[in-house]
Amino acid sequence: MIIKIPDRILFLAVLFSAVLLQPSFAGKVRTQTGKNIDLSQYKTYQWLPPRVLTQAGVVEDHPANPILKEVIGRQLAQKRLSEVPDGADLQIQVYVLTESVPQLEAVLMGEAGMFYGTPIATMSRYNREGTLYINLIDRRAKKSAWLAMGTESLSNGTLKPDEIHKKLDHAATNIFKKYPVKK
Repeated sequence: MIIKIPDRILFLAVLFSAVLLQPSFAGKVRTQTGKNIDLSQYKTYQWLPPRVLTQAGVVEDHPANPILKEVIGRQLAQKRLSEVPDGADLQIQVYVLTESVPQLEAVLMGEAGMFYGTPIATMSRYNREGTLYINLIDRRAKKSAWLAMGTESLSNGTLKPDEIHKKLDHAATNIFKKYPVKK
């Protein structure tokens, strides 16, 4: 038995489910502390070149690098770590990756419905998703002391410098909330 669902109800059901199933990228954060690591022992850090993955490949001299150093440096200072030019306890390695994630919003069907007709319209978009990786490397042991990854949504268009700063600051703040050493 085939039940005919009115087009208006079908449209509302598809639209409602698209809203409910929309992925949320409001700052998912994952961290991992190295085995037998006491992060409170570290007092100084130095930067390795931040890397940003763009459509052209990995870029070390990206315009976002000073912003990365500022927002992450502020978080490290709150954890009582000081930047030094050489011989630091920790080396900071940062990567920023971006990708387009397709998302189907809704499929609108004609009067005949899904069984007989073809879609008359498909509504979709590409979400920009960004991931910030922060690796704190014990310089003497040459292994990761603490690794963190935060995933955040970005705008669909090109971000302006102040928007980039705001997004990176938000991501760094969320990541360092999970840093196991208190201020």
